[in-house]
Amino acid sequence: MGIAALVVFIAVTVIMNTALKREISESLVVALIATALLGGTHAPAMLGKAVFGAAQSEVTFAGMAFVFMGIVVQSTGLIDRLIEILNSIFGRLRGGAAYVSTLGSAMIGLIAGSTAGNSATVGSVTIPWMKRAGWSSERAATLVAGNSGLGVALPPNSTMFIILALPAATGASASSVYVALACGGAYAVLYRLAVVFLWTRTDKIAATPREDLKSFAQAMKEGWRSPSIFLGIIIPVILTIGPVAGYLTSQLGKEAVKSISIIVWVPILITLIALLEGAKHIRNNNEHFRIQLKQDAHQFATVGISLFAALAAAKIMEELGVGPQLSGLLDSMSLPRWLMLIVVGVLAVLVATPLSSTATAAAIGAPAMAALIAVGLDPTVAIVAILLCTSTEGASPPVGAPIYLSAAMADANPPKMFVPLIVYFVLPMIALSWLIGMGWLPIYVAQ
Repeated sequence: MGIAALVVFIAVTVIMNTALKREISESLVVALIATALLGGTHAPAMLGKAVFGAAQSEVTFAGMAFVFMGIVVQSTGLIDRLIEILNSIFGRLRGGAAYVSTLGSAMIGLIAGSTAGNSATVGSVTIPWMKRAGWSSERAATLVAGNSGLGVALPPNSTMFIILALPAATGASASSVYVALACGGAYAVLYRLAVVFLWTRTDKIAATPREDLKSFAQAMKEGWRSPSIFLGIIIPVILTIGPVAGYLTSQLGKEAVKSISIIVWVPILITLIALLEGAKHIRNNNEHFRIQLKQDAHQFATVGISLFAALAAAKIMEELGVGPQLSGLLDSMSLPRWLMLIVVGVLAVLVATPLSSTATAAAIGAPAMAALIAVGLDPTVAIVAILLCTSTEGASPPVGAPIYLSAAMADANPPKMFVPLIVYFVLPMIALSWLIGMGWLPIYVAQ
């Protein structure tokens, strides 16, 4: 019944979310219940066990913590000050607005995994700027929609948490995946910067006028503390990976160091840093800060319920045997590594087109992991390969929400964006995943 459970989960989620226009969180809860019903007389016990397991997972806490972190970071204006610094550096380049848009999406991606939120946050600032600098409406909207996937291609994100919670991922630690995905995500960012370079030349885009730019000195004077946000990432990584971690292990023991969870401490530290860095901003705009928190509070329900339901559904599908069944199906094909990577990559992209990356991970994460591990991939590398493919969620026409959000902000025609999105963002991510899986693009995997 495992494969049947997978089909039911995907079908119910797609029908509820796409056809009936219900929220993804509501769709996943209904899909969870529908999936559990396949357990027959054991359905109540399976559902209870899955719900209990999802509630106990540190992944559930981490997902909620990252939502709160993202709200605080954006409410305090820290990201805006960081983008101003980037703008003062890259704005003088040809296509500077597009470079800042890309790097801004990466910055947002490091603190929030929502593709729609990424495109809305970055696009609201950079799309008008890009159009003023000479970019066409379709080109500006395509770049913002294509970059929205950086929220999944860069750690941390809820999709990463779901895959980490799968039994098939027991050979990978949160720390190793965090660092390895950062390497894979860096390739994705560098590729997008190369796309901007190409488009700047083909579209004959000029540099941003000086009157629209702050000087680097002024930007640093106003936001010199904003880069401190990266300490929230660097500190937990240093404590758990590398020579410092080795020293602490020798002094405190392996279990003590292992208990330091990157996915728990990163949102806590970044939230504290943002509150300290933005303390003056909060004092001067206390009412605005409260309003912003209230407006964004619904994200807790959306992300929290979605993550919880997806984790629980994944546990039920795993108990029904979806992993072994799909793995057996893929194994029966006797595919070599290079072809298996393509099959899994295309499957992940196709499923992520109607579903969110979170739902995709819950639906095919276990069998995809098992299939890639079976052809010799390290579990950490397998997770990175899958995440890069599911990161196309926002750029996959015709369903991706960021496509229509970006098009609305740019006054662009969405169908004109479909082919460029596939050519410049969807297919290259499959290729990038394949190159990493084949070992031709190195990433650091902590042992």
